Amino acid sequence: MKVSNYIIMDTKILQITNDVQWIGALDKDIRVFDIVMETKYGTTYNSYFINADKKAVVDVVKEQFFPVFEAKLRQVCQPEEIAYIFVSHTEPDHSGGLKRLLKIAPNATIVASNSAIMNLKEQLNMQFRYITANDGFVTDLGNKKVTTLSAPNLHWPDTVFNYLQEDKVLFTCDAFGAHFCHEAMYDDQVGSYGEAFQYYFDVILKPFSKFFLNAIEKISHLQIDAICTGHGPLLRETSMKIIEKTKYLCEEYLKNYPEKNRILIAFVSAYGYTKTIAEKLKEGAEKVPGIAVDFCDIETMDSATLGEKIAKANAYLLGSPTINQNMLPQLYHLFALMTPLRDRGKLAAAFGAYGWSGEAKQNLVSNISNLKLNCYPESMFVKFIPSEIEEEAIVKFGESFANEMKA
Repeated sequence: MKVSNYIIMDTKILQITNDVQWIGALDKDIRVFDIVMETKYGTTYNSYFINADKKAVVDVVKEQFFPVFEAKLRQVCQPEEIAYIFVSHTEPDHSGGLKRLLKIAPNATIVASNSAIMNLKEQLNMQFRYITANDGFVTDLGNKKVTTLSAPNLHWPDTVFNYLQEDKVLFTCDAFGAHFCHEAMYDDQVGSYGEAFQYYFDVILKPFSKFFLNAIEKISHLQIDAICTGHGPLLRETSMKIIEKTKYLCEEYLKNYPEKNRILIAFVSAYGYTKTIAEKLKEGAEKVPGIAVDFCDIETMDSATLGEKIAKANAYLLGSPTINQNMLPQLYHLFALMTPLRDRGKLAAAFGAYGWSGEAKQNLVSNISNLKLNCYPESMFVKFIPSEIEEEAIVKFGESFANEMKA
């Protein structure tokens, strides 16, 4: 595996408390995360070592950063000494190096949620010792105790927080984090990173605000001196401020999203024919009193803007021409930003223009159904350019769709 010189040079360990250290990795050069998320400030893969009677690691790193993680780990202990590995969730940016860690830490037991253990059995394809940690489960490290708190859907179903009682340190994985890389790491030394924090919340966590508020309520009684996130700065000075800010953002989101009777008409149009259909659908929908239409060509729209539009709407008209027997990639991008937990049950229909064939219809309808949206029983597809008669039918379709959504 090729490792850059920058990664090899990254050997700094950071002290959080007397017995908790950051042994993660910096990724200053990454510019796209999970394919669709911009990371113009880079990111970090945060891993932590707990120096207790029974030594423990909390989360690992992305696999290609394992060499620097291992070098740091060997500065603080011998891997054979590790008794427990706490896995907050199983997304590979946090668990990608786990298999390699288990090979050098043969005495370690994984502590994770039941769904995380099930995932790891398929991800690792090897035998490993594990403990299923339900909500409130306490792991005894001898002179310290770690309480596992269930925090599902932040942003995977298997997510947990871990609270180190004696040190008053909360390990939260993706929650309260940011894609922001600064060598200082400490929140009071990295400078302002509010833009990165807001963008990270908007793209990753905002759709799960209901679950986030549940998690915040669960930790409200804890004394917290530091929050150790999965990405971005270590929160030792601003931990309570960040919790309060996140709570406010979640409450505002749930208060304002989705907007009642708001239809998102989102489309891509190669030669303008699909756009013509979209315009006529808008004309029809706006005949219905009280309907608001967000009309947008999404060809060059960024993830944050499109995600906001998806969240705000409570019904969707989604359009694409058929090219190479497929819908266009921007629609796949749109579907990737949807989540059944938030958008389930919203009314949706497909439309578009086509030439020789019309496979975009099947692709759109299939994705609408797979995401548990309420698939409108009809679609609106036209061969080449809509005629006047077809335009009238499209207007009526838009009006009928709006009436159905409003009912």
